[in-house]
Amino acid sequence: MKRRVFFSGCRDFALAAAVAAAGTLAAAQPAFPSRPIKLIVPTNPGGSIDTIARVLGEELSKELKQPVIVENKTGAGGMIAATAVSQSAPDGYTLLVTHTGVLQADLLRAKSSYRLSDLTPVAEVSNTPVAFGVGANVPVTDLKSFIALAKAEPGKLSYGSYGKGTSAHIWAEQFSQHAGIKLVHVPYGGEIPAMQDVLAGHITSGWGAVGTYKQQADTHKIRILAVANPVRSVLLPDVPTFIEAGFPEMNASGWCGVFASAATPKAVVAQLSQLIVKTVQRQDVAARILATGQEPTGADEAAFGQRVARDRKTWAKAIADFNITLD
Repeated sequence: MKRRVFFSGCRDFALAAAVAAAGTLAAAQPAFPSRPIKLIVPTNPGGSIDTIARVLGEELSKELKQPVIVENKTGAGGMIAATAVSQSAPDGYTLLVTHTGVLQADLLRAKSSYRLSDLTPVAEVSNTPVAFGVGANVPVTDLKSFIALAKAEPGKLSYGSYGKGTSAHIWAEQFSQHAGIKLVHVPYGGEIPAMQDVLAGHITSGWGAVGTYKQQADTHKIRILAVANPVRSVLLPDVPTFIEAGFPEMNASGWCGVFASAATPKAVVAQLSQLIVKTVQRQDVAARILATGQEPTGADEAAFGQRVARDRKTWAKAIADFNITLD
């Protein structure tokens, strides 16, 4: 009897010690965040995604009381940036602020340096209508006249995208094939370099965020012919969508969103998601995002995750239909 009492006492003591140790360890863990956070962006400085990341970084830094640093990692259609985040420590300190291209790069390569499953959605920031525009010296006024010119000069007109395999590339292929025209694709590392070459007359046309192209359209340096979005852009209410112009299959829109490494603790993801949504839905921040040509939304990790899954199916079909590959 005494031995049973003794061992029972030892067991109770060990259990109490383990609980105490766990409590001490938990207390020793610093609250998130306890150090700077890095926002990785796949585009060049000055573009809409980069601008949004800097707006978010500024506001999150105030709320979290920690520096939030924006780092541009361009190239490979966003793969370099996505890979960096997917391979980072799953602790919430390295985040990806990116566009829909994060889906395409995964779909377009059999041997990708990351998979979409390596990332977890944190929050949707904005919806991204994309403009299709031509240089002011191109003698067209709408899609109909552009198509007529392209047919009159087959293979001579060109378009710039923000990377091979990106949304702009896929949209352009959809447009070209349904319109029965052939355009020369000139891929860039972002929307800004492509737009600059449209302005300089080095390429005929280009695709980019509505806000980025609107700035040049307002000064009559670029003529926007259509917008890839289900409905007209609030910034360009007088410009028709591709759907209105007779291309109903071009009904997808892009987005800007935040991702973390897949194994990031759910509590950290939820904390970041709630803060980002709250920040984006503030009137002053929403106005700054709208000024980039993107339409602020603010959706949490669950809603954004559903959109990512849905859009992945849409883009997978388009890529298969038009036999686009990066391999």
